[in-house]
This record gives sequence, structure tokens and C-alpha cells, in this order.
Amino acid sequence: MRANTQTKLTNTATNEVIVLSDSLYPEGEHDWSAIVSNTKYALDGTMIVEQSVRQAGRPYVMQAPDGHGVLSRETVNALKSERDKLGATFWLDYLADGAVKRVKVIFDTTAEAIEARPIKGSTSPKLTDYYNVTLRFLEIPNT
Repeated sequence: MRANTQTKLTNTATNEVIVLSDSLYPEGEHDWSAIVSNTKYALDGTMIVEQSVRQAGRPYVMQAPDGHGVLSRETVNALKSERDKLGATFWLDYLADGAVKRVKVIFDTTAEAIEARPIKGSTSPKLTDYYNVTLRFLEIPNT
């Protein structure tokens, strides 16, 4: 497992840090647009286009190829504990474009916020066992 202190999740209230694998990266990072549009037609047939800038809500699905973005069971347990704190917000720091990017996020609990698949099955998992993970977040306003 490759991990460093640049790829991490930090609770904004407690400053508790969970170090993540530096192989985790936002899947589909170019799919989301900050501009949202709505079109409709007036009675005379004129097309009306309304546009606005989204204030927040960009999804961050952090993934890595199988075997590359692995986290220990202990780390997965810590993530689950943070996910289950009502109203918790986090700083997500990750490596991209040769720099560390930082966004303010919440766990996306409208879906499965944490997917963790053990790399090797066990009937009695240990805290040191490794899991392939997918983490789902939503960006929120930085206030």
C-alpha cells in the first residue's frame, strides 16, 4: 500500500486526520459542470435558456484500480466511524496535476458512501487486512 500525508480526510470540527492511499483519485472528475442550464420554449416558439452556477454538490467518487487504492481494515473502520457522525464535514486533500487539491466534503450517504472489498477473504478479519475501497463524497460550500 502506498500512502502519504498528502492524500487524507480531515474532520473540520475535530481536526482528526485519516491518511488515505495516494492512489485514490476522483473518478469521472471531468463529468461534472459548474454551469447548469434549463431550456424551454415560449408560446411564440422562442427558445428560452436559463443558466446558473452551481453553488455545491460536485460528487467525488474516490477510486483506484484494484490492488492500488487499498486501505487497512483499521482505516476503513475509522472512515465508517466518521461517516456515521451526523453533520460532520471534512477537508479532502488529494494529489492531482502535480499539486495537492483541497475540497470541503461530506460523505454521500444518498448512496453507498463506503465500499470496501477484502483483498483476500477471511472468516476472522484482522485490523491489518487490506481492502479495495471506493469512497463517495459531495462537495459543499467552503464557509
